[in-house]
Amino acid sequence: MGRMTHVQRRANRYEFRFRIPEDLAGQPAPDHAPSSLAPLLNKATKRFKREIVRSLKTSDPQTAKRRALSDIAEAHRLVDEARRFLRAGPETGIRPDQVKALISAHETRLLSGDEKLRRAGLGLDLNRGSFESHSEGMTNDDLSLYQFTVSFLDDELRQSAARMRPSELIKAAVERAITERRIVLPEDDPARRELELGFLAAQRKAFDAVRGRLKGEIIETPAAPCPSDTITITEALEPWAAGGGRKAKRPREFSILEARRAVERFVQLHGNLPISGITKAHAREFRDAWAKVPKALPAKLQRLRLPELLKADVGGLPQRNAQTVNKILNLLSAICSRAAKDGYFDENGTWSNPFRVTFEISPTDREPYEPFTAEELRKLFASPVFASGERPLGGRGEAAYWLPVIALYSGARRTEIAQLRARDIRQSADGIWFFDFTAPDPDQHVKTMSSARVTPVHPELIRLGLLNYVQRRGDVSATAALWAEFEPPVAPKAKAWTKWFARYLGAHVTDDPRKTFHSLRHGFKRACRDAGIPEEIHAALTGHAMMSVGQRYGRERRDDGTLDRGVPLGRLALEIAKVDYALRIDAL
Repeated sequence: MGRMTHVQRRANRYEFRFRIPEDLAGQPAPDHAPSSLAPLLNKATKRFKREIVRSLKTSDPQTAKRRALSDIAEAHRLVDEARRFLRAGPETGIRPDQVKALISAHETRLLSGDEKLRRAGLGLDLNRGSFESHSEGMTNDDLSLYQFTVSFLDDELRQSAARMRPSELIKAAVERAITERRIVLPEDDPARRELELGFLAAQRKAFDAVRGRLKGEIIETPAAPCPSDTITITEALEPWAAGGGRKAKRPREFSILEARRAVERFVQLHGNLPISGITKAHAREFRDAWAKVPKALPAKLQRLRLPELLKADVGGLPQRNAQTVNKILNLLSAICSRAAKDGYFDENGTWSNPFRVTFEISPTDREPYEPFTAEELRKLFASPVFASGERPLGGRGEAAYWLPVIALYSGARRTEIAQLRARDIRQSADGIWFFDFTAPDPDQHVKTMSSARVTPVHPELIRLGLLNYVQRRGDVSATAALWAEFEPPVAPKAKAWTKWFARYLGAHVTDDPRKTFHSLRHGFKRACRDAGIPEEIHAALTGHAMMSVGQRYGRERRDDGTLDRGVPLGRLALEIAKVDYALRIDAL
């Protein structure tokens, strides 16, 4: 294996090692650093780490390289976030829920201190002129002194409350409380005045309870405010992104990236709200704002915050699709759903997910794809990539040729093809070549459980030279990406490739928005029906789920330990060979 930056071998295992840039390494960490930067911070020294080291849990060099890619991307993202935070400084201000929690905590602290003092006592004996505490409650002299002190302080509090002028002691208590919680609040912020008056009221309320206790009344100390009320949308993002323990389902890397962007945009519009404080009104406002932002922003506009973007001149730029807006809302909804599972809304029996405010999509627009006509297929495969051997930069080398051809003769999805490894096209014991779409590795994914399948290689793909190409890639490594420019993470590269293919279609075939790469999958299903292939057979070929329980019976475990779709590979090979487009494509 050629040496790869950030990957090193130690004790027959590979590990990821990322050196923190000099402008951050070893520097003191700000008191108000967000929790999302925790991987960069040393808790003991309260400084930025000098490097991140993490085991890649493999002794295979190719697997180590693939696994390190997502770690590298995440490390660079964290460094960029840290630099942005240091440039901008901590976010100032305080949320209404924080004001309420701080005031409540002040009252609780006073009553808790009173209870602790009266339990232990001072052991004051004026006759002896001594203190002899025995932790058995107050002496008579303790009680008299304490009553006098409380009465004196209570008179001062009442005068302060009457004048609405909190004392210096109250102001100091407010400053201590916000400092402990790393809240930055300027002196002229109206919220500071609100806190000081709230602390004054809380102290008056606490003193009333103390006076009652001194008269023998039993008054309980209120419980401390529940910390679950203060978890923010950015804090809730991290447990969702982490997924869970071993074998727990984890979001795809690309979905996590999109979710981080969505949370960042939401915070730009509304602030870093606690999840318990997010309402449907917040979600609707964000939905409508994001729908106004064009889908393709120039670089100078991408740097603007969402409120600034809404004021910018974006006329003439392509409008964002409602389905894309819904996808972002669904990601935010998933973050809140995870928080609900973690118990953050247990005390709120009426809570409902605020992000379930997606746009209604008309049935005609919900499934807009249509298969290519015979004439459109002829134009596509007579175009320069297939007829003249052109390899545009956006087509990513041989993927420009093979992805459409494989989709045409297998019905496979874009990402299923893009993430293939050389070893994922192989031969069965009885000589049948097949695609293994079971996604066995952590950086490979299938859309649903039914999508995990094997699909025989169509004879036309063999004629076009696919097996020769696979052999050349296999000579590099069995685990090498089948397409050299699709090393993991695949999803963002596949998305960019699809944009190129859409432009290519517009230039050489059709600009009909209903005709996309996914139209090849639709066309394969139609070709299966034209060939008289039974529905359950071509569902097994394409990885579509069957509605009937009986149709899902009969799955057999293959030699490699995975399950087939209940149809023998030989039968699938016979049926897929019937698919014919009456089309002649030039061999590679």
